[in-house]
Amino acid sequence: MKTNSTIVLDAQDISKSYNGKKVLEGISLQIRSTDFYVLMGPNGSGKSTLLSILAGTNSFDSGNIKINGNDLCKYKLGARKHIGYVPQENFCSDFLTGRENLQYFANLLGLPKSQAEQEIEQLLEMMDLKEEAGRRVATYSGGMKKKLEIATALLGDARILFLDEPTTGLDPTVRKDFLSVLKEVNERGTAVLLVTHIGEDAEIASSVGFMIKGEIVAEGTPEELKEMSGLRSSIVVDAAPRSDELMMLLAGLSGDCIVIERESLFELICEEPKRMVPKIVEMLYEAGFDMRSVDTRPPSLEDVFYRLTEYPIRGEA
Repeated sequence: MKTNSTIVLDAQDISKSYNGKKVLEGISLQIRSTDFYVLMGPNGSGKSTLLSILAGTNSFDSGNIKINGNDLCKYKLGARKHIGYVPQENFCSDFLTGRENLQYFANLLGLPKSQAEQEIEQLLEMMDLKEEAGRRVATYSGGMKKKLEIATALLGDARILFLDEPTTGLDPTVRKDFLSVLKEVNERGTAVLLVTHIGEDAEIASSVGFMIKGEIVAEGTPEELKEMSGLRSSIVVDAAPRSDELMMLLAGLSGDCIVIERESLFELICEEPKRMVPKIVEMLYEAGFDMRSVDTRPPSLEDVFYRLTEYPIRGEA
């Protein structure tokens, strides 16, 4: 594992327009080899355009980008060899096996045969795909395909891994496993820059940037952003039967609490949530409700995004 931290991405004042419309407005971003950076924003915010520019697959109007010290415009080949890029669209061939896909991309990179064989086996092991390496990719699940694409992106001398909405369409369990793999990749010395509209994806990041309308409007660790928002923990109540009586009971709890009805539970915003939990448990017990869970929940990064940007991110697809 690499322990020294060096700058692998240095982007300054990146701007981009399409048909006279400004898509990116003077974005600057610096990422070190130890960073797991998540850029979070709704569709149309410009984050995918920025990622494709940083990965060297899209042009930009002004600014400067260096990858591992190499200017992306002046020394494109020198910069690109340090980039691993996983776009939204699947790029591995369904007609080849997992191992054959890796061999194909290793050949494109011009890796010596012995080096390619060693890296392929190591990457299959890291991605937990060794047993499936001989199967055609058409038989892979969505999560397996994404892990294979990460493996192809890490072939050679990739110092930074760019991922565009990689967890979209994955169920919660598969997404959690997938993010754990990315965390391991980062801990082994490869910087990660992931763009997403899903707040849960950003919880494991070392740094998070909030992006709207072509600008990064807030930046910090997840904890720093939550502190900046001023949001408090809430109380989550899952009780049965869900009824108007339950809603009225919670609403009458205290003037200090606001009750929000969610799809499968109730959320209470209170001044002192930890102090209120025992009171709520006792009240529901005495009223005869079946208490499945009553607990506090810290503000999510989606909540924080909404507060700091005044732009709703829930429900974006």
